[in-house]
Amino acid sequence: MADIEEPVESHRLVDTITYEKLVWVTPEPWGVASTLVQGDSTVHTIVEERGEGDPENWEVHTPFEGKRVCSEFSEGGFAMYEFAFNDLKFRMPFSDFTVGVFDRLRLAPSQLHPNLLAFIRAFELLCNYLGVEPTLPLFFRIFKIQRQTIQGRQGWVSLKHHQAKIFRMFVDSVRGFKERYYEVPRFPLCWTDWHFALPTDAYLVRDELLSPAERAGYEKIRIYVAGFQPVTFMTNAGVPAKDAFGNPRIEPRFVNTKSLLECTCREARNSLLGICLKLPARLVLYIYLMLCAFLFSSVTNITRMFLLTDNKMADFADELVKIVADKKRVTKKKSAR
Repeated sequence: MADIEEPVESHRLVDTITYEKLVWVTPEPWGVASTLVQGDSTVHTIVEERGEGDPENWEVHTPFEGKRVCSEFSEGGFAMYEFAFNDLKFRMPFSDFTVGVFDRLRLAPSQLHPNLLAFIRAFELLCNYLGVEPTLPLFFRIFKIQRQTIQGRQGWVSLKHHQAKIFRMFVDSVRGFKERYYEVPRFPLCWTDWHFALPTDAYLVRDELLSPAERAGYEKIRIYVAGFQPVTFMTNAGVPAKDAFGNPRIEPRFVNTKSLLECTCREARNSLLGICLKLPARLVLYIYLMLCAFLFSSVTNITRMFLLTDNKMADFADELVKIVADKKRVTKKKSAR
């Protein structure tokens, strides 16, 4: 799947609130009110890692009436999407690297599209696995800015790969996130147009600006992903599918951002990233057959499997990799006991 921004969602704008300081903002951020309700048990409110008995240091509140995701919060807070904490597993306080990305881009967290936020976390986790220092120059060597200007106004900012593709997008299209946001107290991070004063290329880092350690880190990341074997489309009969020219239908593999961020601990992430590299494509069908009994023992796994096999062989392979990694980790825990 190419790095392209998803189409603008169709929302009913609930009002026509205007504010002179934000005339540069597209209508959608101003028109979409938060649908979250204080006290609703279905709202994800876990925004920090706390042990049993630890005090609560961070909390979230639904915005006051009339407040929008791009509003200033006089109480000293900032808006953040539920998606960032629930699906992407961000936790407060943000890591130094994450804060550095916000500062470098001169953007509030909620000005960043969720797929951009996902790339931030995935990059940091991959660097930790490979023993590479996650630096801003290295991050902006891999990614470049993608904007969506509507009638001269600016909305959410996203990223796409500059040259070598490393990560898959978290999802091809993030639906329903724009109306689910709340206020995180403490830091007054509001929307500004400072980022847009510079062209997108100004945020890109060229090879010559990388330090020797960063160049080595970039090569290590690139070589790691280049080592992933592509997957082959298979027919129902279990033989390789062919394209219109009679060539095998293959699909390249990259770091599966969604699977990586779904891991709940370092051990699970390391297991997933390790198997990603070691799994040859020709073994995908074999693993599929060997895991059938395991998959069919769970309704959830059956559903996931059949949703992924429809012209998404790379997704299917990555899902099998994740299942293998999870099963391997559980087996190790049982053996340790």
